[in-house]
Amino acid sequence: MMPGLLAAALLLAQALTLKDLQERARRNDPRAQQAAAQLENASAKRDEAHAMNFPQIEYTAFVGGPSPQHLLQRDLPNDVNTVREGWTPLGAVFHGELQAILPLYTFGKLGAGKSASDHLVLATEALLQRARDQAVYDVTKAYWGYQAARNADTSVINIRKRLQDAQDRAKKLLADQSDQISKSDSLKLDYLAEEIEAQHAGAVKGAQLALTGMRLVAGIQGPFEIAPQDLPAAPETPSLEKLLERALANRPEAKAASEAIKARAALVDLERGKLYPDLGLVAGYRFTETTNASNPARQFLGNPYFDNSPYLAVALRGTLDIPQKLARVRQTEADLHEAIATRAGAETLIRFELQQAVGDLDEARVKVDRYSKETAIGKQLAVQAGVAFDGGLGEARELLEDTLLYARADGARLSALFDAQLAYAALEKAVGGF
Repeated sequence: MMPGLLAAALLLAQALTLKDLQERARRNDPRAQQAAAQLENASAKRDEAHAMNFPQIEYTAFVGGPSPQHLLQRDLPNDVNTVREGWTPLGAVFHGELQAILPLYTFGKLGAGKSASDHLVLATEALLQRARDQAVYDVTKAYWGYQAARNADTSVINIRKRLQDAQDRAKKLLADQSDQISKSDSLKLDYLAEEIEAQHAGAVKGAQLALTGMRLVAGIQGPFEIAPQDLPAAPETPSLEKLLERALANRPEAKAASEAIKARAALVDLERGKLYPDLGLVAGYRFTETTNASNPARQFLGNPYFDNSPYLAVALRGTLDIPQKLARVRQTEADLHEAIATRAGAETLIRFELQQAVGDLDEARVKVDRYSKETAIGKQLAVQAGVAFDGGLGEARELLEDTLLYARADGARLSALFDAQLAYAALEKAVGGF
């Protein structure tokens, strides 16, 4: 069997659970992959900042020409040397220079750069966690949407069977000209059957849409199967105070905002440090040689055609663009103030999302309880009406009304159970608990 077919067969053999889908979403969601790439970029910037203690080494090398001749004549009386210049023979210049600068003291610039890059990585890690939490929430929503649609389809199938039996019974009674049912009652049964089929179409659409959402978020290639699961009971609502404490400590948005403040503060120190020069150790070596020039030992104090000199020095390096540097300090201070405001906004949003999730869960729990009772009552009425109608003691109108009540109550119950699971998933996301 080909590898692709084998993988597909294994996937079909083992249906995916909610946990499987969540793990796939963490790895494969495009938003999470984009955030992971941004984290890799931030990590590289951190490594660059930490490597600033390594000497900065620059080198230059070239071969140039043609160069004019500049040779000494040694055949004149009294051993007086003169220079013979001209363009023949042609020559070439070989030059190389190497310089290394080791920072000794930078007025805090190195430390500030390292601190800013470290906090940048931590902030980006928090943003990666946020992207993964959003992916998990989206795939969880799709999963419970699929299960709700599947359960709704099962309910529709059961009601459809009861209606089909009632329609068959109605046709028989009409053929026998029974007073138990009228032509209008039979048409109402047909009307209810059409409404049930319309609900079935909605369930099929919801299931297909949920499957597409799971495929896209979880990055699933090829055919797959979801493990069937009944919608569980509505979860209990935890304490809001404890949830708020957890959310402010664990939410990725809060962590990212706090790390962004620390990074911006370090950048302010970095820009202020740039107002001062750097103190460093400079070492280097220069070499120059020309093929058609003489290099006397004493006649020239400085010979541009030849050089062979190493050097070592302690140097200051800086610029005097003070107004520009002061402007950049103000810019980074403004960025710091923006980061502080962003953290305050993030905390406000966290409180709002948490309150909304708790409210949605409380509402869903009440609806689940009420609609479950309605469903039980509606089912009992529909069964009694069906038995009475089959036994010739009940009217088709009562069967119609009671079946419609049961169908609507059961659909509302499933919708409330889905809302409860969705609200609990939103609650987990709001406290950073995925």
